[in-house]
Formats: sequence, structure tokens, C-alpha cells
Amino acid sequence: MLLIEKVLILRSSEIFQNTPETDLVDIAGILEEVYVDTNSILFSKGDIGNCMYFIFKGKVSIHDGAHTLAVLEENEIVGELSVLDAENRSASATTIDECILLKLEQEPFYEILINNAEVLKGILKTLCRRIRVINQKSISMAKSN
Repeated sequence: MLLIEKVLILRSSEIFQNTPETDLVDIAGILEEVYVDTNSILFSKGDIGNCMYFIFKGKVSIHDGAHTLAVLEENEIVGELSVLDAENRSASATTIDECILLKLEQEPFYEILINNAEVLKGILKTLCRRIRVINQKSISMAKSN
């Protein structure tokens, strides 16, 4: 994958929307391309996390056992909590389709955060959006019971 393609992927991600182009080029340079078959486990609940993935192509199911929590698609991120705290994964991630992912390790990500507040704002915005979705599901479930 060309560097410019990685930059375009980053630009389309909510996390990096406001990041300057020169910083995106630096970030794109540290991303690792990962090709994953259908029904492959990216990580399991309880694994120690140290990276996140950008979905370039395909879909990924986030689940706890048989319970699907979310289905993530192109231009979304998977495993973002692990680049922030390196704790155990809170859910499992399995590919639904063949996927092309861009992997970002924790330590390089910390360097990015130190140098770019816009990236931090972007990841916080993404996390807040996902928390709101979970809250809405919880409220809906509570009302139906």
C-alpha cells in the first residue's frame, strides 16, 4: 500500500480528521499492513492489548462470546482502548470478511499523542460516541424489561 493511500485512510478516520497533513505522513509511515482472512480472531477478550487497527477493507465483529456488541466497517477503528491503557481487552474481535487492516502499536501512538493534541481529541470523540451508543442500548434494554 502506498504512503498516500495510508494518509487518505487516516484522513477519513474520525480520530485524524483535524490532524495536519505532515503529521499524517509521519503516522502513515509507522502503520503496519495486516491482511486477515474471514472468521479470523484479531484478539480475544482478556488478551493484553497493545495496538489498535484501522479498517481499510472489510468488517469486524466486536463481541463477548456469542453476543455481538458492534460491527465495525471501513474507516473505523478497532481496539482503540488498548493503545490508551494496555489493559486486558474488554471484548473479542473477529473478522466477518477478508480484511485489510492498518495496525498502530501503543508506543508509537504515545509519541503521536505527545506531539498532536488533535489526535487526542479525535480518539476521545470516538470513545465518547461509542459510550453514547452503549448507553442508548442499555436504556432501550431496561425499558423493554
